Amino acid sequence: MQTGVSYFSSRVLKHVRADLQEMVDYGCTYVVHCFTETDLAYYRETVREIVQATHEAGLEAWLDPWGMAGIFSGETFTRFPLVHPEAWQMLSDGRRAPAACPNHPQTRAFLREWVDACAYVGGDVLFWDEPHFYMGLWNGDFSGAWSCCCDVCRGLFRDRYGRDMPGEFTPEVRAFRESSLLDLLSELSERGHEKGLRNALCLLPTDLARHGFPEQQERLARGLQKRLLEAGPGAAEAMLHMGVGDTGAAAAIPALDIFGCDPYWYLFGAEAEAFMRAYGREAADAARTHGRGLQLWVQAFAAPQGREEELRTGLRVAAELGATHVAAWSFQATSSMSKIRCPRPDVVWDLIGEEFRRLREM
Repeated sequence: MQTGVSYFSSRVLKHVRADLQEMVDYGCTYVVHCFTETDLAYYRETVREIVQATHEAGLEAWLDPWGMAGIFSGETFTRFPLVHPEAWQMLSDGRRAPAACPNHPQTRAFLREWVDACAYVGGDVLFWDEPHFYMGLWNGDFSGAWSCCCDVCRGLFRDRYGRDMPGEFTPEVRAFRESSLLDLLSELSERGHEKGLRNALCLLPTDLARHGFPEQQERLARGLQKRLLEAGPGAAEAMLHMGVGDTGAAAAIPALDIFGCDPYWYLFGAEAEAFMRAYGREAADAARTHGRGLQLWVQAFAAPQGREEELRTGLRVAAELGATHVAAWSFQATSSMSKIRCPRPDVVWDLIGEEFRRLREM
């Protein structure tokens, strides 16, 4: 089993080297470096030096398109839509969303450039982090509008279904959004392989009721309904549709090497073992069917005080499910980010280190 942690704490090489050694001491074998649009524009050579230092520390270097184009997750901003307004996602109510459309040619060209940059800096694995369309739920937008209804998406929808895209969030709209993301990932993963990089995909937990958590889904939906008074049919469903729910289709991406998910039970108000086992088992089945490695994440950010021991449960379940890779988001329990740091980061980070060393010794 490989053990990893995400990292975005510093770009000062002497500090990065010290952090990398701490990761080694805590049992890590790989690092998921966040390679943002800011890095791409201003720190490309710095990231190359960081990747080299990662290898010198004996760690594998994964690269994450953190927040890139507003399509991949991350607590950072995207500049691409500002420079390319023609590529913005369009909401069903006619407004523009502050994220680039995954189907737009300019977006795809930009993300191919990022892949090429990852090869240049010497990365080992491209980590496709929670791909998704614009999510109003994450942005405080409770209009119930969904995306993307731009001209490119409307044309592709018409080609696929033989009719215009509806104004409501229908099963066909959901399927179209998921297939659009998978098509993008297939293209980018293939380019990664051509450049000598491996590919890992992590999906968001979605479809809570289908996975055995109807109470959590009902609670979210009930909270949304109170704020969606003017929204049309399907608005709550649209806001709760996160990324890709078809794990079989996602794991079947031809150039994919590692497949997984991040069942963050703290975020969803669920019990650790049940949540990790439900989503982890589904990911494990899909990974096994398509011959992929299996990666499962645990939440080392905003872990409630007094509940840190649940992380041991999550990692135990991941091992029982046959995970080839486990990881924690993020280094030192996200202590460098005040918005989501753990109340007791030292407790969480020491626990992660203990469990990683134990897993490596098994």
